[in-house]
Amino acid sequence: MDKNSIKSLTRISRSLWGDLEKSVAISEDTLTSVSLLQLSDERTLERASKVMIERAEKNPPRLLALQHPFYRLAPIERFLLTALHVEKWSYARIARVLGIEENLIEPWAWATRIKYAFQELEAELEYPRGPATLGASCPEYNVSQPWAQRLLDDELAKRERMFLQNHLLACEKCRKSLDLTRRMFFKIEGVIPVKDAHQETEIASERLYRTWKAGESAFRPIKTTLKESLVVFFNQTSVQYTIILLMGFIFYLSKSR
Repeated sequence: MDKNSIKSLTRISRSLWGDLEKSVAISEDTLTSVSLLQLSDERTLERASKVMIERAEKNPPRLLALQHPFYRLAPIERFLLTALHVEKWSYARIARVLGIEENLIEPWAWATRIKYAFQELEAELEYPRGPATLGASCPEYNVSQPWAQRLLDDELAKRERMFLQNHLLACEKCRKSLDLTRRMFFKIEGVIPVKDAHQETEIASERLYRTWKAGESAFRPIKTTLKESLVVFFNQTSVQYTIILLMGFIFYLSKSR
C-alpha cells in the first residue's frame, strides 16, 4: 500500500480504538495477517479495515475515559463517520468493507449523522428537514435518506446532479434544506477527533508503513525495489547490532596495528 492508504488505515484504526499505541499495535498485527492474502493495495486497505471493525465490534474497547462524544458511538458508527467525512469513501466502498448491500448505507449514514449531531454533540443547529410543501419541480424529500445527503456525499448520477443544481438556483425552500444539511455536515466534520491528530497520524503511519514494507518484502518481493529491500534489511535490530559489532571489531584491528 502507498503512504496515503496507510494513513487512511491509521485514522480508521484510531477511530475504532482511540488509544494511539493500541490502535497502531492492532493495525500492525492486522496488516501482517492481511499481507499473506496478497491482495491489491485497494483490497488490502478494505480487508484490513473489515478485520479491525469486526474485532472492535466483537470486543468493544472501553473509551469513556477519553471524554469525547465521538467515542460514545459504537465502533461501527465511528468507522462510518470517519470513512464518510475524513476518508471521503463512497457508499459502494463502505458497503464492500462491511459486506452489506449498498442501498443500506444511505439511511444508516443519515441516522448516524443525526444521532451524533443532535444526541451526542447536542449541537445548536436547526434540524435538517425538507420543505414543508413541495413545488411542482421539487425533488421528493425522503426523511430517512434525503437527496441533500446524497448531493453532499457526491453520490448522485451526473443527470440527477445537474437537475438539482439547476433546481436549487430557483427554489429557495430546497436551498434551505441543503444549507441545513451542509451545516450539520460541517459540524460533524469539525468534531471527529482523528481528523485533527496530524502529527500523531504521521508518526503512527510511518511505523505502519515500515511494518507493511517488511511484510511485502517477505511475501511479495517482486513488488519491492532494491532500495526498499535494503531499507527494510538495515532497519532490523539484529542487523544493526551485527553492523555495530563488526564496526567495533574493524576499529579494534585498526588500532592494534
